[in-house]
Amino acid sequence: MSRSQGINEIEDFPKRLKIFFVVISILLIFGTTGFSLIDNTPLKSSFFRTLQTLSFIFEEEPVIAERLLEIFLAIVGVFLVWWVLWSIADMILDGNLRKYLKTRFYSYKIGKMKNHIIVVGGGRIGEEISRVLYLKKKSCLIIESDPHVVVSLKKKGYTVIEGDALKEEILKKANIEKSSKIIITLPKTESNILITLSVKELNPKIEVYSRCEKSSLVSKLKKVGAKVVIVPEIVAADKIAEDLGV
Repeated sequence: MSRSQGINEIEDFPKRLKIFFVVISILLIFGTTGFSLIDNTPLKSSFFRTLQTLSFIFEEEPVIAERLLEIFLAIVGVFLVWWVLWSIADMILDGNLRKYLKTRFYSYKIGKMKNHIIVVGGGRIGEEISRVLYLKKKSCLIIESDPHVVVSLKKKGYTVIEGDALKEEILKKANIEKSSKIIITLPKTESNILITLSVKELNPKIEVYSRCEKSSLVSKLKKVGAKVVIVPEIVAADKIAEDLGV
């Protein structure tokens, strides 16, 4: 199974469970209503009768309408149970159940984060910034779109969200509303401008630090809300000049 198929399986599992619970609820309502109308019994008694039927406990001498309803509920109930068990077994055999639980834990962990620092881009610059933040015990996470880089960063112990920071749902997944700072390290300045705009809409109080490859766009980044804009070439030149003592 390819990585994308595995991800789809993981994402589809909660949907399958939701469908299961929705259909079970419909069955319970249908069975309760049906038994109540056929037998003219209270809804409470009809509800327990439905539960018994789904558990394969049948009345000894029901009328034909009751028996047909029992058969229908039993068949659909068996199909649903088989479907859920098959889905779980399929995920276990493919190794996706562990990935699903890990993904859920990741989402829970990120959802609890607040006043954290988001680093957009897990390349050399983004990874180095994250390394320093981790050393200083700062709460941070990385947003990275390259799946190979994501795997590498996770192996090194970083908290990473796979996705494009230009998409609002990815920023929300990173809990942008509760973040205190965001550091954008992408090489394309135009992308950094768009991300800054989105970030400021979602969290006006957040501090934005952005990389800028085009000095002509520094003013635009500051206009859209970046607190600090860094041009790598200028920083490098200043450092060399400082080391030369000029």
